[in-house]
Amino acid sequence: MSTLVLDKAGLSKKQVIAATTIGTALEFYDFTIYSFFAIQIGQLFFPGASPVNQFLLSIGVFGVGFVVRPLGGIVIGAYADRVGRKKAMVLTIMLMALSCAMIACAPPYAVAGMVAPFIVLAARLIQGFAAGGEFGPGTTLLVEYATDQTRAFFASWNFAATALGLALGALVATLVNVALPKQAVLDWGWRLPFLLGIVAAPAGMLIRRRLEETLVDRAPGAPRPQGALKAALTTHLKLTILGTFAELGGSVSVYITAFFLPSHAVRALHLSPTAAVSSGVVSSLVLFVAAPIAGRLADRFTRKSVLVISRVIMLLAVYPAFAFLGAHPSMTALCIISGLLAVFVAGQIVPVLVMIPELFPKHVRATGIALTYVVSASFFGGFSPFIASWLVAQTGNPLAPAWYVAAACAISLIPVIWLKDRTGQPLA
Repeated sequence: MSTLVLDKAGLSKKQVIAATTIGTALEFYDFTIYSFFAIQIGQLFFPGASPVNQFLLSIGVFGVGFVVRPLGGIVIGAYADRVGRKKAMVLTIMLMALSCAMIACAPPYAVAGMVAPFIVLAARLIQGFAAGGEFGPGTTLLVEYATDQTRAFFASWNFAATALGLALGALVATLVNVALPKQAVLDWGWRLPFLLGIVAAPAGMLIRRRLEETLVDRAPGAPRPQGALKAALTTHLKLTILGTFAELGGSVSVYITAFFLPSHAVRALHLSPTAAVSSGVVSSLVLFVAAPIAGRLADRFTRKSVLVISRVIMLLAVYPAFAFLGAHPSMTALCIISGLLAVFVAGQIVPVLVMIPELFPKHVRATGIALTYVVSASFFGGFSPFIASWLVAQTGNPLAPAWYVAAACAISLIPVIWLKDRTGQPLA
């Protein structure tokens, strides 16, 4: 089945992977550049507030994207299971391009008054909705395009794309801030990265239109399958719950190591912002390289073996890693620790990423992966930096976040016991 799809579409493996993952990369590119220019956006769109409140309001608008991500995952995932993965993916990349265009072209408060912040708010809601809906159909299509022996490798590229988007966003934002005077960045330079996002979207859309649809129509006379969302929450509720908690360890690990740790190093260890940005780029690049390697290993040695080994190593290594960094704070140590932990983050996330869609039937697959991944990433992962900061404040112990990661890894080992490993087996 998978080989026939590739032949009919006339696309190479690299083209299939690029077409499928470009939306995911764009999502995290947009995610990164907004956070880098939150101060400028706050000054332009919330000028009446104090500098602190400008930043908080800008970050608040950024955060609303996380609120609608689960909704996007459910709605677009169900759409992908009903009308096709390809149509859903074309829709999400169109919405992402619209979001980038709205922010890039939004008039500041001085020109449009109260309309200005609402344009940015609407753009973030659209981007969050599209981002939530991107991962389920994209991962599902990659899994269905692959052969039985390459599914984990194909699926791994959707996670690798998130890391690539983070790295590109950090790189572009850094180049803009270095190449332009501070006033030029505030006046117009901050818009340039969003304009680049608009350019990337149509190219991805054209490539995606060439993909062959993998959702096969029902045979004539066959009964209509149960609605995807209803099926995921009733018939397959146990799998949905197990999958969500199996994702927990990876979600917490990636948000703590990639997002919390760099800022923690600046606040608690008094390292420079340059060190934080450098470690973020290093961890993102390591994730990009490690994800497909983890996919290859999961195809060869089974999903569970790679997942359990990576999760146990993360559980055992995270506290010594934080302790070493605390005892030897430097940019070099921060980059090394971030890079090493990123290897075991990839080893946790990639196997689960392919195990879940392998267990859901075709007509529920995109919704199932969207529910498990997006809910886990949005709630368990998204709140991890806040929880970690709260733990440090309450305990006074800068190593408390390491215990939090270790606990998440330990808890998320339990549901793996009940998940079936279908390495090398045909999809249902």
